[in-house]
Amino acid sequence: MRTYHVGMDDPETFDPAGRFRAEVTASLLEDPLPGLQVLADRLGIPVDDVAHHALVRWITAGSEALLAAPPEMLVALQGAVNAGDMDRVKGITDALLAGWNE
Repeated sequence: MRTYHVGMDDPETFDPAGRFRAEVTASLLEDPLPGLQVLADRLGIPVDDVAHHALVRWITAGSEALLAAPPEMLVALQGAVNAGDMDRVKGITDALLAGWNE
């Protein structure tokens, strides 16, 4: 597994047990460029613009998802509380509050 540094002393604070980092590493086995290129070619727009749009849609999907389902972080927090895993509770609340405090 690759090691990622997210600009902080303890990446575990924002990614307990490295789940997201593991997903990132696993996704490196796939090449999204051919699919993006086909879409760009069919629409007659640059592939960079399609990739940018896909990233914007992905990053903003969290706020849209809040309207349809419980927030993933809240569900994770509830699971950590129910399991009595206070280290994970602290990590999740720190992650949630980091965006709030900036």
